[in-house]
Amino acid sequence: MEEEISLVEIGQVLLKRWKLLFFLPVLAALLAYGVSLYTFTPEYVSSSTLIVMPFTEEVDGGGVIRHDVQSTRQVVESCRELTLSHDSMQRVIGELNLPFSAETLRKMIEIDVSSDVTRVSTTGSNPTRAYEITNHVTNLLMEYIIDVARLENVQLLNPARVPEEPVNQNFHLNVAVAFVLGLMISVALAFLFEHLDNTIKTADDVQKYIGVQVLGVIPEFEEEGRRKKS
Repeated sequence: MEEEISLVEIGQVLLKRWKLLFFLPVLAALLAYGVSLYTFTPEYVSSSTLIVMPFTEEVDGGGVIRHDVQSTRQVVESCRELTLSHDSMQRVIGELNLPFSAETLRKMIEIDVSSDVTRVSTTGSNPTRAYEITNHVTNLLMEYIIDVARLENVQLLNPARVPEEPVNQNFHLNVAVAFVLGLMISVALAFLFEHLDNTIKTADDVQKYIGVQVLGVIPEFEEEGRRKKS
């Protein structure tokens, strides 16, 4: 019985504070949308993938050494460091006329050779520029693999493309989280206000707060409008 009364009281408190429960979550959702729209800088990622097959190497005396995947990966790793070097970054900046320093451009580029497939990606606020950098760096990496490491079996699997959507913005998620947080805060405030409100409004409040049995209640009547004399 106590559980049923408790649930009824909870419903009464929430119904009494319905304006707070409605306006605070909506306000929080609008603020989250505004912050997401005007504060965060969108970031776009353009990427490409290429594969370098294991290779054979001729040695003195007419012998041939067949390199495995691990050895091939080490060669690609060396070409990766060469591609991300300061001189290579300066070369990319000059050829694309980029307004970056070599260090800034280096932080935007990632070359992952941890698997059989090598992935080149660029993160930036301009989707077209991210695509151009990725495409240029991919060609530069393949140039080093072919000309410096002298590996011919390099294949571009997925060329770079201009990204269409940013990767760091999700307005719907931000708004939903803000709405839920606002709703939780509004519920907590509703019960806090109800707890602090010790004013007596009904006969039940008299018995609840003072402990005195109510003997009678004076009803409240609405005043009837007076008729005008003709």
